[in-house]
Amino acid sequence: MVSTSFLVKVNRKARRSALRGALSAHAQAGTLGLVDGSLFTTPSTKQAAAVVAAWGKSTPIVVVGTEDEESMLKSFRNLEGVVVTLPSELDVAAVVWARSLIVSEAALPFVQGRAA
Repeated sequence: MVSTSFLVKVNRKARRSALRGALSAHAQAGTLGLVDGSLFTTPSTKQAAAVVAAWGKSTPIVVVGTEDEESMLKSFRNLEGVVVTLPSELDVAAVVWARSLIVSEAALPFVQGRAA
């Protein structure tokens, strides 16, 4: 049996350019939102659902937060149509797949750093 792999290595410059383009597309479309992760003192799915409902954007949504914002990440992870990730794990495929993107204020510099 012959195994064929269709994986292609993409260089870092092209990967960053693609991420920058995907983030720019969300910013231009108005589907990129910022949230203050410190407002989530304890995990609360109800509070996260209220944030998503008040924002009024469609799912699927990708939420990006830092490891220090564990309460915020736990709050969003139980919502249907929401994927939670860290800035270090954010990839172009997730940003393109998402109809909306929520980034915590603390994670924004890290996300910008990955796209720079």
